[in-house]
Amino acid sequence: MMRISRKIEIDYGHTLPNSFSFCNQLHGHRGVVVATVEGKLIEHKGDGEEGMVMDFKFLKEIMVEHIHEKLDHGFAVWKEDHEDLDFILKRNSRVLVTDEPPTAESLAKWAFNQIQHHLPAGVTLIQIRWYETPNNWADYDG
Repeated sequence: MMRISRKIEIDYGHTLPNSFSFCNQLHGHRGVVVATVEGKLIEHKGDGEEGMVMDFKFLKEIMVEHIHEKLDHGFAVWKEDHEDLDFILKRNSRVLVTDEPPTAESLAKWAFNQIQHHLPAGVTLIQIRWYETPNNWADYDG
């Protein structure tokens, strides 16, 4: 088995209303999302993906469609945060309503669930790493 990883970048906003720090304010991040997948190397002679787990291009396309297109320049807001949710829904057309506070941890889990079923047969999503900042990230392994 072999593992490969692909990263995309995403600009998004969120708030953590119960936080004791500045994260309780409406704010944004330049996030980085890294997906790591595992599979056997493709051995079909003459196949464009011969020698690969999958083409990085196809992994990127899945990530862009199911993560970037849903949250980039959007806002993640917790369904229990009624005040901010009402405000954000009036202001933004791209809103991700989360079941949990939209921490890096819950967004990593969300991203994992967004792409795991869109991978080709024989390729398994091993991990999503969600960088909220260059120095802070969360890993979700499913």
